[in-house]
Amino acid sequence: MKNSANKIIVFAAVIFLITLGFSWTHTDNDIMPFMNQVFPEAQSFQKIASSPVIYEGQTKDQNGSEEKIGYVVIEQAVAYGGPIKMVTGINLQGKIVGTVIAAHKDTPSFIDNILDQKYLERFIGKDITDPLSINKDIDRISGATFSTRGIAKAVSQGSHAVARSEFGLNVKDEVEPFKFGSKEIAVIALVILMVIGVAFKQKKLRWLALLGSLVIIGFQYNTPISLANITGLLMGNFPSIRENLVWYILLIGIPVITFILGKNVYCFWLCPFGALQEITAKVGGGKFKCCNKAVEAKAAKIRYVLIYLALIGAFLTKSPSFAGYEPFATLFGRQGFGIQWLILPVVIFSSFFISRFWCRFFCPGLILNEIILRPRRYIMGILEKAKLKKVRGSKGIKGIEAIEVRSANELDNIEVKE
Repeated sequence: MKNSANKIIVFAAVIFLITLGFSWTHTDNDIMPFMNQVFPEAQSFQKIASSPVIYEGQTKDQNGSEEKIGYVVIEQAVAYGGPIKMVTGINLQGKIVGTVIAAHKDTPSFIDNILDQKYLERFIGKDITDPLSINKDIDRISGATFSTRGIAKAVSQGSHAVARSEFGLNVKDEVEPFKFGSKEIAVIALVILMVIGVAFKQKKLRWLALLGSLVIIGFQYNTPISLANITGLLMGNFPSIRENLVWYILLIGIPVITFILGKNVYCFWLCPFGALQEITAKVGGGKFKCCNKAVEAKAAKIRYVLIYLALIGAFLTKSPSFAGYEPFATLFGRQGFGIQWLILPVVIFSSFFISRFWCRFFCPGLILNEIILRPRRYIMGILEKAKLKKVRGSKGIKGIEAIEVRSANELDNIEVKE
């Protein structure tokens, strides 16, 4: 039985690595239909540059000779969920005549919102020397700031490349200012509050951190850690630190803090959805428990299946947002699709009666924290063994027994839960 389980684990790990490799190496579909879409007047396209990719749009004159009528440039930029690839058409007067999204790894509901509000049409008629800065040259779309900024950056960089290489203009890409404002300050303050509370065992600060996170990280900025974020990181999608400092604080800083402190700090101190579930449990009682702990333990393993299938699906589709099955975006960003609008009310209703219902059975957070904390246990075990060897010759049997007791206590305190 144990051998069969090990074989299944190995097989699952192999599939995981193969699909992850696929997400890194597989190229996107044919770009030609998108070029025809942004420059329908062109009868053919000839590639003239590779970085970024630029095509010359051509048509035949009355004598049957090829005549240049414009350019198509393909460029991409990184948004919050991953890269967005844009195809932009430019005429011989240096004006943008069309833009289209050729590929993206962002949340589908954000992209749908952008298309519904005809955001791409705002670029038509813009000059290839324009900076195309958000809120200056192009208005952003509310609720999809990172997506709109990524699109504008890709179109800007592509059109500027054409201006330099084909029109001989001295155009420089706009340098991104380092964004450090109220959002970044608020999140850093919450993280500091969390660290102080955990390090000095000030549990009274826990509710202050949770409520602050619910308001700031949740409803105000909609930036909780999600499986989609983790998937994007695994796939090599790193947003600009100048514009997305909070992403790095949460996705890089929190795991480091978790490893150092040896506790699941995010789930129990900073998760906005966890905070909401604790509030609903206090209102509804949250006392319901399964009569059989063994059954509940088996039911809790559902999250392992969910996280695995979500990751495999994201790797195969090359879309980190595919893994975002959590109801976070639906609640905090009022953005969701299909079944997410059905999952959210069920989860919230259940959390009135079952304490942290989502965390207990579905959330991948506990698994991710276990992945972080397990190496720490291993390292501390090695350190304790080294201490034992060091005192064998100096403290005798009693000294060794004392260290063994201390070692056991320290390791017991390194748990997945707070």
